[in-house]
Amino acid sequence: MKRIILTILTISFALFAKNAVYSQDIHFSQFFSAPLFLNPSNTGDFEGDYRAALNNKNQWNTFTNAYSSFAGSIDAGFDDVFISQSRSGIGLQINNDIAGDGRFGTTQLYLNLAYQLNVDKTQKFRLGLGLAGGYVMHGINLNNLYFGNQYDGERFNENLPSDEVLINQKMSYPDFGTGAKLKYKYNHKLNFELGFSAYHLLQPKRSFIENSEMFLPIKYSTILFAEYQLKEDLFLEAHALHMVQQKHNEVDVGGIFRLDYNPLDLQSIYFGGLVRAKDAGIIVFGFKYHNFKICFNYDINFSKLSTISRGKGGAEFSIIYVFFKPRPFQAPDYKKCPDFI
Repeated sequence: MKRIILTILTISFALFAKNAVYSQDIHFSQFFSAPLFLNPSNTGDFEGDYRAALNNKNQWNTFTNAYSSFAGSIDAGFDDVFISQSRSGIGLQINNDIAGDGRFGTTQLYLNLAYQLNVDKTQKFRLGLGLAGGYVMHGINLNNLYFGNQYDGERFNENLPSDEVLINQKMSYPDFGTGAKLKYKYNHKLNFELGFSAYHLLQPKRSFIENSEMFLPIKYSTILFAEYQLKEDLFLEAHALHMVQQKHNEVDVGGIFRLDYNPLDLQSIYFGGLVRAKDAGIIVFGFKYHNFKICFNYDINFSKLSTISRGKGGAEFSIIYVFFKPRPFQAPDYKKCPDFI
């Protein structure tokens, strides 16, 4: 029965919808730990010279084959020598997702460019703009799927022909995105960040079916972040994400505490949670040690799908590493004393 349900889901969302049905984009619960994933304007916007990030998510392990998502990025930031307090960035983002018995695979490769600058004399407002351009590839293994014509009245018979006409089991297309964000430093205790991005600007044609007119809808993302200092070593980080892609609508809201003082010789400890509306609760824990930031989370499903998933969601892991180039040693500027002293 599990295999039949999964087959129906895979066929409906990936292959044979004749209306405006599409498969959901790759997504992570730790959207705040994937800096280049949702908004290209984040490229190069960090304290350091180079940054590498990895994200891995496994979900729906109660199905025959779990859904697995991976994202990796590397970016660099360069201070502008002409405009004070301005910074440019360049980065590379790669995403991969494998779903279900059909092993429906998605690989995305993007090159990001960004620029950040202060927009007022008080340096309280900072604007970032970014562009992303890349290439997307899809593939599916039909050997592990059963179709309606293969049902013989009692079971699915793999020896019966499926009679499905596909162009091939692979497809690819170019893809482009853009993003912007605005930072506001209210005071030394409170600051905000608002970001917006749009991907799949060309709405490329995407289908395995011959003569199909299925197009990938534009995905819009709005990201809100706020940080407030509660005590000397305790901070509250508020996160909110709203994603819209045609009829698909996702809202994630939550808060994470950051403790900068602890007895374990770590720079910071993170703990908190988020809620994905009508879908899941998300428990988050992490720490920062030297140049590494590592976070874990687990999704607890409470949507209608929980009957099939038995309440189990997915585990996710992220790691961010920031590299600082060695700075040349500068000797103190001593003044030579007169000989007569």
